[in-house]
Amino acid sequence: LLATEDPDTKTRRLNAELANGRLAMMAIIGMFFQDGLTGSAWGDWENYVDSPLRAFENELGVQAPVGFFDPIGFTKDGDEQSFKRRRSVEIKHGRICMLATMGYITPEITGKFPGFLSPSEGLKFADVPNGLAAISKVPFTGWVQMIAYAGFTEAKANYDEDVKNTPGDMGWKPPLLATEDPDTKTRRLNAELANGRLAMMAIIGMFFQDGLTGSAWGDW
Repeated sequence: LLATEDPDTKTRRLNAELANGRLAMMAIIGMFFQDGLTGSAWGDWENYVDSPLRAFENELGVQAPVGFFDPIGFTKDGDEQSFKRRRSVEIKHGRICMLATMGYITPEITGKFPGFLSPSEGLKFADVPNGLAAISKVPFTGWVQMIAYAGFTEAKANYDEDVKNTPGDMGWKPPLLATEDPDTKTRRLNAELANGRLAMMAIIGMFFQDGLTGSAWGDW
């Protein structure tokens, strides 16, 4: 029923065997792990009560469809301070990448500021290209200003206190977004984490595409 002399059918069936074999190798390893931890190859993870991940399974950012996702095992020691430090960094990077992603897109849609970026060098905002090409156009003093501002905001954020208290809470309640309703607050904070994670992937994709094609949405 499986062997055949038809070349196309034979190739298709051999490819199917390889694909199924790869899937089976992953599946059996997963079954071994789940069986070892829960007592059954399709056991309920609720039976694995010794996992240190239980300490974080109800934290913000644990969202469907993957639930608590830590394939590398950063949280396997159950250290709350380490978890808070990583969560603080995740939120900060997510916020930066959301702004960066919008910074890539907005000039293409709305245009650029009128006037000069550097009057002394005769450099207009319109002369600065979007994306990675702008790096070589910004004057040295412009980079000094940006790096100084980044350092200032990093120092003012009081990173140590952020880790000790609630990661991401800078003590500022943005209008229209802040709320005292617990359910709404949880939903919005989860949305911020999800959007930040998406933005981190998006900005990296834009960097790669820009570097390879000359535009963040260039034609491959």
